[in-house]
Amino acid sequence: MAFIGLGLFLIVYFWGKLSTKEQSDIVNNFRDANYFWIILALLVGVISHILRAARWNLLIETFDKPPTIWQTFWSVMAGYLANLAVPRLGEFTRCGLLSKQSKISFDKLLGSVVAERTFDMLVYLLLFATSIAVFYSTLKTYLNEKVFKGFNEKFASMSVTKIIVILIVGTLLIFVFFWILRYFREKPFIQKVRKIVRNLINGVLSIFKLRRAGLFFLYTLGIWIMYWLMVYLVYFSLPATSNLPPESAFIVMIYGTIGIILIQGGIGIYPIIVSEVLIIYGTSLADGYAIGWLSWSVQTAMILIMGLLAFIMVSTNKKKTNGLPETDIR
Repeated sequence: MAFIGLGLFLIVYFWGKLSTKEQSDIVNNFRDANYFWIILALLVGVISHILRAARWNLLIETFDKPPTIWQTFWSVMAGYLANLAVPRLGEFTRCGLLSKQSKISFDKLLGSVVAERTFDMLVYLLLFATSIAVFYSTLKTYLNEKVFKGFNEKFASMSVTKIIVILIVGTLLIFVFFWILRYFREKPFIQKVRKIVRNLINGVLSIFKLRRAGLFFLYTLGIWIMYWLMVYLVYFSLPATSNLPPESAFIVMIYGTIGIILIQGGIGIYPIIVSEVLIIYGTSLADGYAIGWLSWSVQTAMILIMGLLAFIMVSTNKKKTNGLPETDIR
């Protein structure tokens, strides 16, 4: 709730800083937008999550028979909806739902999600570095004032001693945890914990046991292309942004993700980041802010609609064959 409160504060604060004309222009942009492109962007977002479900199944098949792609897809969408309520709850939600439908160990599924999230973070960092390397001349001012300055202030407040202490304490805690597991290994509770840890590790290691690694990377590429396309299609909903270059949508995707990471669902902060990025490409503050809100609305509406539908589908089909209807699609 604190993150949502901060997001709402940013909305009120940023809106208050706009002139009356800018506020009026934003309202008019929402009224006059071509919502055909908004709906198309929403459908592209759904495709990105179908690809994510198919990719997750590639991890699952390294340690168990994968469920149907629709079971996995609805679990993923339910997880995204749960994340809007409580950060990181979605990972547990989607693993819990899929475990009940497919009878696959929850611990192994959670481990595979950890592996997937770690891989996605590495890909994101690669894309972030690429955006700096390729478009630095365009983004130099924005990066120095909005990104690097914040990181410098963050790390400047942490002394070397503090960092070393954190690393030492963290290492000791890990050592003590595994020592307890070994010393009391015959206790039933410890045996259960050891089994959970083993399953988690097996799930995490699934990323290194892929049977179809090429397809995994192809799905990953498809997911990021769909993310980019979601932003780019929204441009065409407003005449003022319909001629923006495709590269700007890539930059919006990369830096808008920071807002989603910082504040739950990106509420409040995502449109601000989008507007600041698009100003670099000659867009007015009002038009950039409108695109930011339209893009954020597409992503949030997709999660709300498909997430609610996911819970309905899972709940309805529990009364049938132990989960969602079987399909040959994997």
